[in-house]
Amino acid sequence: MSALFLRTFLVVVITLLPALASAQGLRVLARVNDDAITDFDLQQRVLFAIRTTGLQDSPDLRQRMAAQILRQMIDERLQIQDAKRLGLKATDGEMQQRFSDIERAAGMSRGAFKQYIQSTGVAFDIAVQQIEAQIAWTKIIRRKVRPQVDVSEAEIDDALSRARTNVGKTESRVAEIFVPVDRADQADDSKRSADRIAEQLKRGAPFGAVAQQFSQGATASAGGELGWVLPGSLDPTLDATVERLQVRQYSEPVRSTAGWHILYVIDRRPFASARPDDVRLNLTQMTLPLPVNASDNEVAKATADAQKAMTGLRTCSDLHSRARELKGATSGDLSGVRVGDLQANQQMFEQIPKLNVGGTAGPFRVAEGLQVVALCGKVGTDGLPTRDAISQQILLQKLEAAGRRYMRDLRRQATIDVKQP
Repeated sequence: MSALFLRTFLVVVITLLPALASAQGLRVLARVNDDAITDFDLQQRVLFAIRTTGLQDSPDLRQRMAAQILRQMIDERLQIQDAKRLGLKATDGEMQQRFSDIERAAGMSRGAFKQYIQSTGVAFDIAVQQIEAQIAWTKIIRRKVRPQVDVSEAEIDDALSRARTNVGKTESRVAEIFVPVDRADQADDSKRSADRIAEQLKRGAPFGAVAQQFSQGATASAGGELGWVLPGSLDPTLDATVERLQVRQYSEPVRSTAGWHILYVIDRRPFASARPDDVRLNLTQMTLPLPVNASDNEVAKATADAQKAMTGLRTCSDLHSRARELKGATSGDLSGVRVGDLQANQQMFEQIPKLNVGGTAGPFRVAEGLQVVALCGKVGTDGLPTRDAISQQILLQKLEAAGRRYMRDLRRQATIDVKQP
């Protein structure tokens, strides 16, 4: 198990359970409507952030990190409260599935994630609220924000036209750490937060880990990665900053109309060169149902059934036929699946794109059970993004902006009383 992976990943799943500290009668640092955040909550969150980013612990560092982490904890409370109001709380099944996803991605056995958390000296229960906030925010975006965001055919046409004129230019793979400015009178505080984050990077903290912990952008959970960016795609100030940076270099905090950004150039390449992540796949999948808490024997039996079903398959229609022969199995077609989106399941990402048309891969463990996947066709191998890829990119940009506005409104409508950490 990779210590670097765990250090990076666990940044995004740790927060303190307020009741644990409240029971000890410690000082309340912030009240978020009816919820309290104590100095114990904040101290433990700061300490864990230091450990997971690999920074040198010191009283000075803890003090400099406290204000930014407290703001993030306040946002998490607001997200959970809003989800509760909307009837969108994370369910036990969703929480358990997230733990299983963590273990599977890290190559852990069942229950090892809990054991690892406990080995750090932190109660496993403290992971619950951070994960709950992440699931809640995803549900809020899907329910309240997504219906208000549309991408028109004209916008796609315009973006595709620009893409054609950019063939041969250099594009940059960029990540960011974003600190919003919701009101003009908060600009200085946000700048100080961005400066403190930049100082952590100078001390050697990994950019992706720091982004997961401190960025308030939509890409925080992905280490801040924005993907491949062409000149002219960003705010003009940010665009100019990217152009000045060398590969593997990050910027000082840069101001945009939305807030402060720290930008990092991961790589560069000519635009419309090979773009394997943007190739679209047409797939057929067969699913053998399994509960999230399936026993090892149940998993082994389902795996054997799936492997047997894969024998002799030559076409996608063969997989549909095989599903009808297996008790409880279902099958379906998926069109235009982006290769890069398969990365959520590393085994799928590594195996499916390498298939020849008609080939099968699996079985893969997914939330519903075990899946066998057949490749039926590929689209968009000429290097230019497809219309679907462009539409998705525009949609994500709009969702991020709309999500920031929604979060800003939550802060404005809430009763928040903050004392000095």
